[in-house]
Amino acid sequence: MVGILPVLMDFMEDVKHDYPNLYKRGIKKSGNDFIDEVSRMTDSVYSKVASENDEDVIDFYTEVVNMGNVFNEWLADL
Repeated sequence: MVGILPVLMDFMEDVKHDYPNLYKRGIKKSGNDFIDEVSRMTDSVYSKVASENDEDVIDFYTEVVNMGNVFNEWLADL
């Protein structure tokens, strides 16, 4: 479940850059707070994962990438 947060963070960053007219006021503050919090949390998670064995680390990163791909496919189908 934690793996989806970096995907959503990337999506929010894309919205911020691709649709600046949507990203204002309350949305901007909430979005930036979300991005900052997920960034702090993922740094902590990634540092813990880095100490695991190589196979587990690769599996974790592969799962995060796969979630990002599924999310982007879902967005494309909207």
